[in-house]
Amino acid sequence: MMTKIVIDTDGFLKLREDWEKLTKIDPDATYYSTFEFNYTWWLTFGQDPGKELFIVCHYRDRELVAIAPLMIRQIDKKIAKCNVLCFLGKGDYFSFITDSSRFKSSILMKELFRTIEQHSSKWDKIELTHLQMDTKLLRYLLRHDRYSQYTEYLTSCSRINRDGFDSYEQFENEMVDTKMKHKRIKLLRETGYRFRCVSGGQTRDIYEQIAHVHQMEKKYLQEMKGRKERRSLFEDKRMERFLRRLFEDNDHILLFYLESGDGEIIIYKCCYLYQGVLYGWNTGYSPKFSHYHGISDVLLMEMIRSLFEDDRADQIDFGAGTYPWKFRWTNQFSVSYTFAMWNESSRQSRLLRMLVRYRELLRAVKQIRNAH
Repeated sequence: MMTKIVIDTDGFLKLREDWEKLTKIDPDATYYSTFEFNYTWWLTFGQDPGKELFIVCHYRDRELVAIAPLMIRQIDKKIAKCNVLCFLGKGDYFSFITDSSRFKSSILMKELFRTIEQHSSKWDKIELTHLQMDTKLLRYLLRHDRYSQYTEYLTSCSRINRDGFDSYEQFENEMVDTKMKHKRIKLLRETGYRFRCVSGGQTRDIYEQIAHVHQMEKKYLQEMKGRKERRSLFEDKRMERFLRRLFEDNDHILLFYLESGDGEIIIYKCCYLYQGVLYGWNTGYSPKFSHYHGISDVLLMEMIRSLFEDDRADQIDFGAGTYPWKFRWTNQFSVSYTFAMWNESSRQSRLLRMLVRYRELLRAVKQIRNAH
């Protein structure tokens, strides 16, 4: 039995084969757990001076059986710097990856956390977010005498399960109202749209198109709708580099879109496909078609229909966030939690917590004064 910590990119790359093997057998794994996603993210964002790899690997008989895909992110608070131990990447679901088919998951979790605690001099705070319910990691935290008090509700994640319906017709009868159906009929009549689906291996040319559409949407929302806060993923140079790397010849990337009779993209939705689940992560529409209300509803209807017809996936996951539009499509959802614990032995941690309490006190005093 052995546990080690990978702290360099070369060591990270050497984990590929074992990492991919573990994700295939771990039912808790999502696309955000894959080596492909995490390594691509690290190559793009991990070179910052304020980031350091901290991948905890647990072995049994020289075989990798558990991974905690973590990093240390340094946050500069001006008065003090805080080293936060957190997940690699950015997404809606994170977890530790384990082989629970042969080993008791609680024992594997215990070994991973033991190593994390043994290296507490490296971090001031541990912050693990987007922990999905019914996963081994969350169960371990909630049952732990010490960790449970630092585990709290974060958000909900809506989803559509195909196996809840016998056919698309049943889904449409139960979940799609007459107004939505009329939107589809009108859009089809006036644009002659075609529904398309392509994978990452086929999107080399279309990538440029969706990047252009998303930036046009941002400009339209800023200038015509006063949405000054609106940004585009494709304008951030590093994010754009990350997406290009991820898209290239990647059949886990699926792009669904509506195309007008003239070949223009009306609206698109990018998804990750992993183990039968479509994880939606980015949508954009052309301002030219903004006067059509409900084009996102039309795209979703076509996407859901395609799930029943081509057997590509079992589930559409809308991702984190409790928004009314999601619950118009489904009454099924999971709950995500966050785990945040300060390092009691860290002097930096004590100073930062004191500053946080001081700030909260000032805020409370200000609210009392404003009330009077």
